[in-house]
Amino acid sequence: MSNVDNKKNILIFLTGGFPFGKGETFIENEIKELAFRFDEIIILAHDVNSIDRRPVPKNVFIERIDYEPNANFKIFSFFKVLAKHFWIELYRIKFIYKKNLSIGILKTMLISLQNSKRLAKDYNHYVLKNKEKNLFMYSYWCNDSALALAFLKNSNKEIKTFTRLHRWDLYFEESKYNYLPYRKLICDCLDAVFSISEDGIDYIAKTWKVTNNSNIRLSRLGILNNRQPIKTINNHFKLVSCSNLIAVKRIDLILESLKFLDSCSWEWIVIGDGPQREFIEANISLLPDSSSVKIMGRMPNKDIYNLYEKEKPDLFINLSSSEGIPVSIMEAMSFGIPVIATDVG
Repeated sequence: MSNVDNKKNILIFLTGGFPFGKGETFIENEIKELAFRFDEIIILAHDVNSIDRRPVPKNVFIERIDYEPNANFKIFSFFKVLAKHFWIELYRIKFIYKKNLSIGILKTMLISLQNSKRLAKDYNHYVLKNKEKNLFMYSYWCNDSALALAFLKNSNKEIKTFTRLHRWDLYFEESKYNYLPYRKLICDCLDAVFSISEDGIDYIAKTWKVTNNSNIRLSRLGILNNRQPIKTINNHFKLVSCSNLIAVKRIDLILESLKFLDSCSWEWIVIGDGPQREFIEANISLLPDSSSVKIMGRMPNKDIYNLYEKEKPDLFINLSSSEGIPVSIMEAMSFGIPVIATDVG
C-alpha cells in the first residue's frame, strides 16, 4: 500500500477468533497478503477462551476482546428503545422489508444496538492510540463488529472502515428470525462493503433494499497454493470431505450414500468437527465391511494441504444445502482432486 504522507498505514482487523482456535481458516492465507500491504496490523480477536494460537507474520500484533454481552448487559439493552437508530430500523422492518415484528426481531434489534455501542467503545481505544497514523478498520464478518465500525466512522471521518459479507451474515434466511439488524446503517456508513459473491451484491439490492450501492464491491475469497497437483496412485478409493460437521453441510447424507458403495474397497477422510460428528461415529458400523472412515477433526490450513499430498484423495465431496464461495472446494481443485458438490450458493 502506498504511503504518500510518510504516516504508517495501520490495519485494525476484527476477527471472530483468528488466530485463536481452529476456525476462520481462510484468514490463514489472507493475513499474509494483508501483512505485506500494511506497516502494522492489530488483530482484535473475539475468542477470549481458546488456547490454540496459529502463527502470524511479524508485523501482526494480537489483542483479545470479548464479543458476547453478558446477561445483565442484554437486560439493559431494553433502554435502546429510546435510541433514534432503533426507531429508524423499526420503520424499515415494517414498511421497507414488510416484515411482521416478533419478540425475536425486537430482541435482536435491541441487543445488537447495545452490543455494537459497547464494542465501538472498546475499538475506539485503539483508534485513539493510532490517531497520528493512517488508520484502516476491517471487520471480517458483517455482524455487531461491523455495526460498531459504522458508529466509529460517524465520529472519526478520517479512518477507513470496511467489512466482508459471507453467508450467515448476508442472507436473512440463514438467521433464526429471518432478519439481520441495521444492514442499511452499515452500508451507509462504511467506506466499503465487500461481498464474496455477485449473488451477495444482488441480494443487498433486492432484499436489503440498499440502492446507494457505490461502496458495495465484489471481493472473492481465494487460496495460496504453490504445490503441484497430485497424481492418484491408491489401491482403493479415497473420498475426502472438508467442512464444519453441522446440519447445513449434510454430512449425514454423505454417510447414507456411502452405505450403497459396497462393490469396492474405499476410505472416507472427514476433515472438520461439530455436532454431527457423533452421528457419523454412531453409524460407521452400518457401512460396508470393505470401508473405513477416518475423522480428522479441525485442521490448520497447512495441515490440510499436507494431508492432500500424503493421502492423494480420488474425490472431494460437498453436499451442503447452502454455500457462499466454498474455499474448501477451491483448495481441492488446486490439488487436481475431482469434486462433486451440490449446485447451491
